[in-house]
Amino acid sequence: MAAQGLSLTAESRFPTRSRLGRGLGLLLCIGIAAAAVAAGFYAPLIGAPLIAIAIGVLIANAFPSIARQKALGISDTSKLCLKGGIVLLGGSLDLGQIVHTGLGSLPLLGVTMASGLICALLLGRSLGIDWRMRCLIGIGTTICGGSAIAALAPVIRAKAEDIAYSVTVVFFFNMVAVFTFPALGHLLGLSDNGFGIWAGTAVNDTSAVVAAGFAFSQAAGTTATIVKLTRTTLIIPLVLAFGLAVPFLCKEETSASQSLAKRLYTAVPAFIVLFILAAAANTAGLMGSHAMQVQTAGRLVMVVALAAVGLQGHWRAFVGAGSRPLVLGLVTWFVVAGTSLLVQAWTRAL
Repeated sequence: MAAQGLSLTAESRFPTRSRLGRGLGLLLCIGIAAAAVAAGFYAPLIGAPLIAIAIGVLIANAFPSIARQKALGISDTSKLCLKGGIVLLGGSLDLGQIVHTGLGSLPLLGVTMASGLICALLLGRSLGIDWRMRCLIGIGTTICGGSAIAALAPVIRAKAEDIAYSVTVVFFFNMVAVFTFPALGHLLGLSDNGFGIWAGTAVNDTSAVVAAGFAFSQAAGTTATIVKLTRTTLIIPLVLAFGLAVPFLCKEETSASQSLAKRLYTAVPAFIVLFILAAAANTAGLMGSHAMQVQTAGRLVMVVALAAVGLQGHWRAFVGAGSRPLVLGLVTWFVVAGTSLLVQAWTRAL
């Protein structure tokens, strides 16, 4: 507590230094994004989003002392730019398209989420993994990566190491998905809509969904983003369900450290509301002829966000997760991705 107080005092004493550090971090991400956009012209099949993440990961591991500087605010840059990019993307979409795609994906999301959570809970128990980590890996894989884990953790009173391991496992498969899904989609001959739905339902984190979707095609990226945002809103009922199930999962604990109602309130992503409002503005004609420019700006901001995501990809951290949580995350991810493809094949949506 004393150290934290000293840190806060130092930051309050030197606000200019703090802003300078964050500005340098933003400039680093913008520089990576600019290089990725330039390289994307020569490698369109890979695309700027994937290249931005790749450059970020290389820098993070080649120069760890630079990338890990908290003063650069890389984590904040990734979150703010990703949310800002999604809101800008909404300003180029029609509200009817969002409603149609979102509602249409709900049955598929229900199937993939149920299969993934059942797999995580049952397989995790057979592997001897603590129930809290099973829940965190399950909801992180089936819903929204780190955001879902952060929303659920206080409700089930997860330990700090459980949270860290779960986020690490989910982030690892995010990176794998970003680089493998577009190639697999082309190999399987998926349509833009089919791949967008697959990425939106089977890739964990929003940043990875955006990167994989737009690496496949513009249309696939738009569909993947809408499906993923629909999936993100399901954090609320799932956190509620887990909160009600805690007494049955752990007999000695019947309450969480924070009220369930408060956790549900804080779990609502504000940027989704702004995304819908931006789409409503475009549907009402307020964007006029500038919709395409808004979309381009949104994509560029997303590339900056993905560069920041790559800068947080320290491969040494994956060692600490251990083998059993990695196995659980891998199998759960395969179940979700496979179920999504099977249901789409059955309904001829591919």
